[in-house]
Amino acid sequence: MQCIDAVVAGAGIWGCTVARRLAEAGKRVLVVDRRPVVGGNVRCETDAETGIEIHLYGSHIFHTHIPEVWDFVNRFVKFNGYQHKVLARYRGKTYFLPLGLALLNKFFGVELTPGEVAEFMKDEAHSSAVFDAFFRGYTSKQWGRAPEEIDPSIIKRVPVRSNYDTNYFNDYNQGIPLTGYNSLFDRLLDHPSISVKLSCELRLDAGVFKIGGDVLPAVPVYYSGPLDALFGYRFGHLPWRSLRFETEWMDVPDYQGTSVVNYTEAEVPYTRIHEFKHYHPENRSVMEARRTVVMREYPCDWKPGDEPYYPIDCEESRALLARYREAAAGVSGLVVGGRLGGYRYFDMDRSVEAALTLPL
Repeated sequence: MQCIDAVVAGAGIWGCTVARRLAEAGKRVLVVDRRPVVGGNVRCETDAETGIEIHLYGSHIFHTHIPEVWDFVNRFVKFNGYQHKVLARYRGKTYFLPLGLALLNKFFGVELTPGEVAEFMKDEAHSSAVFDAFFRGYTSKQWGRAPEEIDPSIIKRVPVRSNYDTNYFNDYNQGIPLTGYNSLFDRLLDHPSISVKLSCELRLDAGVFKIGGDVLPAVPVYYSGPLDALFGYRFGHLPWRSLRFETEWMDVPDYQGTSVVNYTEAEVPYTRIHEFKHYHPENRSVMEARRTVVMREYPCDWKPGDEPYYPIDCEESRALLARYREAAAGVSGLVVGGRLGGYRYFDMDRSVEAALTLPL
């Protein structure tokens, strides 16, 4: 085993940011990942024919209001300023999300002004109609629950905009890397003190960390894989929701006119259709390509061996997570983080923030 000062297990955005910080602090870092490529679920591939950057695990848009995060990622890539907009299809019509004047006025056939929105949505008939159309079916598909089990009170917790702003995110800083997401990870790891070992997995065997047959030296380990997997699922599997994707190349220059359309009705088996060419409006050759690439996203139950996407927060999972966290706290030199390790959903900027503020 080479001379190293730290190991980072998991080459997603949290792990790569931690590795870069360690290297810039003078540490020799070994990054390992079970996949043959870096980037985690932000990994993309470029279609050879059209030049379209395909997000392999569903759409990822970088957005943040945290100056330190924005400054950090811009050290490695520049962003195209893409502003994310999401549409929703319901009963053959298309609406702008999130919930605001554009959606309400079209859905109800009214002309509300900003000052009228709050009072309008206090009416139970109006809030129930919006919930049934845009949240009940979509949520039941996303979380695998019957529509009858979805609580209508969720609409009370959904922010309602009293303007025509149809940007999905409120963050001013948004975009897609001009050179693609893969370049962000490659450049984060491009440091003489960082070495990368792929297609291998970190194991914890009787309190000793191993990679393959090699025993690691007693150095800090920064782990962002599934926490239950690290301990051999000794207490049971943490529950997740998973996703499967169907990708289709279509002989049309533009299929849906935007990057993401949500399908809110429970009868439609998928939740979203992604069309990736719209993420790079600055790339004329991509936008003018006579073909396009779309991806349908289907939520599904998770089982061992599937890719975990969304942690299921319930009493049982919280109790199980507490047991694994207690076990992790007993392992000398182990630091756990990231989406999988933390068993929580992170936006990309929050993963970077967590890595930047982590005591090293």
